[in-house]
Amino acid sequence: MIELYYAEDDPDIAKNVKEYLEQKGLKVTIYSTIAQIRQALKIHVPTIVLLDWNMPDGHGDALCQWIRGRWKELPIIF
Repeated sequence: MIELYYAEDDPDIAKNVKEYLEQKGLKVTIYSTIAQIRQALKIHVPTIVLLDWNMPDGHGDALCQWIRGRWKELPIIF
């Protein structure tokens, strides 16, 4: 099963995208801050990461660089 970490601070968008992706067979975990997804990535690395550009505690591009510094092969979608 494909496991996706989704960084999205808008609860309505997050809910709709999660429902759609789960219908397609993905396991989706939503994180509403960069700090939350960073902490989760330190514990477990999913199959793919879906990033929002603007988060309440930073920008998706900075998180992307942080991820790339640790997991070069982890797919990331903005």
